[in-house]
Amino acid sequence: MRERYFLILIIFICTSQAYAQSRRITWDQLGLVYADARFQLLYREYVDLNGEHVQPLGFSKFMVASDSLLDWIVVTMGLRENGSSLGPFQGEVHTWRLVSMEKRADWLAQYDSVQWSYLGNNFFTPLDTVATPEIRAHLQAYFGSPTQTATETKQGEPTPADENGQFEYWLAVNDSIPMMVMDVGGPFDRGIIVATDHQFRSLLYRMRQSLLATVMRRTDAVPYVDYYYSPIEERWYLTGYDGEEYFTHRIKQPDLKLGRPVQEIPQEQSSNKADV
Repeated sequence: MRERYFLILIIFICTSQAYAQSRRITWDQLGLVYADARFQLLYREYVDLNGEHVQPLGFSKFMVASDSLLDWIVVTMGLRENGSSLGPFQGEVHTWRLVSMEKRADWLAQYDSVQWSYLGNNFFTPLDTVATPEIRAHLQAYFGSPTQTATETKQGEPTPADENGQFEYWLAVNDSIPMMVMDVGGPFDRGIIVATDHQFRSLLYRMRQSLLATVMRRTDAVPYVDYYYSPIEERWYLTGYDGEEYFTHRIKQPDLKLGRPVQEIPQEQSSNKADV
């Protein structure tokens, strides 16, 4: 009985306020009046039961590159000599480790909670204007074969990147910072996409330049071959570099169970061809 009386009183107050402002309640305002009255009633019940103040949550701790405790642990375990710390991470990539096909599951498990931040080719640097196939040839020379390609992704292998990509290089740079290098538009695009943990997103451009500028400057393009699936055209392509020219050929859907395409490189470059 008390609750009904309280509800009627609240509705009367809300109705009076609405009437004072607009002189009358239109048919489409009545539902809002009742909804507001119900909210006020439920709110009062909650306050009576739980009080007016909510206890704040505790602090959320997260690791940063310059964490002194992490640095102490690394030195104590003998993973780095004392006094050799590079200081707080500023985006310069000094070391890198490529994740092999066999270690993909371990890497994904290690960085399962990472929130990825991406950086595309939306700058006017030489790296952003170079055709992606050419960059891919330099990545092959510097890193070797990608961690994952369309061959694995299209068979359902998990990836934190684009499911329609041609290739993905998964890296751990400076010992423990996750980084990915990948394409977006396959052989039809320019530039490259990089990603890292969101806590380093402000340093991502510097990380990209530090690593990939070295890749492009210190290597010569070497042959490679990949499959690429265009989701727009719904067609498969064989794309790569044969040592003399870059190529992209439309093909029938390959049997992905046979694995990645293999490119035979005879001594005479003129006889290069892809064995699908």
